[in-house]
Amino acid sequence: MNPSASLAAVHLPAPLLGDVRVLPPRGLNTSWYLDVNNFSRQTSWAHGFMHAYALWLGPALLAAAFLVLYAVAWWRRAPRATALLVLGGIGTLVALGLNQLVGHAAGELRPYATHPQALVLVGKTNDYSFPSDHSIVAGGLTMSLLLVTGAAIWRRGAGRRDARGPGGAAAGPGRPSVVAALVGVNVALGLFLCFARVYVGAHYPGDVVAGYLLSSLVVVLASLLRPLAYRAVDALEPTVLGVLVRRPRPSPAG
Repeated sequence: MNPSASLAAVHLPAPLLGDVRVLPPRGLNTSWYLDVNNFSRQTSWAHGFMHAYALWLGPALLAAAFLVLYAVAWWRRAPRATALLVLGGIGTLVALGLNQLVGHAAGELRPYATHPQALVLVGKTNDYSFPSDHSIVAGGLTMSLLLVTGAAIWRRGAGRRDARGPGGAAAGPGRPSVVAALVGVNVALGLFLCFARVYVGAHYPGDVVAGYLLSSLVVVLASLLRPLAYRAVDALEPTVLGVLVRRPRPSPAG
């Protein structure tokens, strides 16, 4: 047996065993990745910002928009909106965990392992490329905000009685314009983060699309538990812990 081959086998990182070079659609993944990489070479003036955005700035801004929307729901005393946001956050975390299983099952190598000539603006890693963790965060948080915006739970006050009119009919939209603005900003930030992960050379386009869709689906499924979450906040609101889901009401003396 060749000693060098034996040594290579011993030191081969376990995550790279049974790897796949490029997942389908291979042609589109490869051509679009190389096109974006070529664009990256021609825009060196943006490298510093894109490096930061693709690593930490993009996720930080997405999380900030999520927390600001939670604060808006809390301030407007809309506990069911806060409950739905919590479900969305939990769904995003579940999607991140599920992503590890999907990634090991797919076993796609990072694009710079297949294209060593590619420009890479971030540190190279040995983990799998599909799906993208960053796009998981983008899709999950964006879908969380979209679901909360579409729900009839934004009228001032707490609980179902404030979101419904007489007879249980919807009482009309009570969502402030800042909510729509936050959702729009979040969608733009999330999509730009997906692009940034390809721009810096870390992922194929298919990786970010899959991550975005996977986390969106998980958050939608998590939102099916909202009747339980609503009952939980209805029970929590009269207690001292109700301050976690809505702004305290002024005392009668005040």
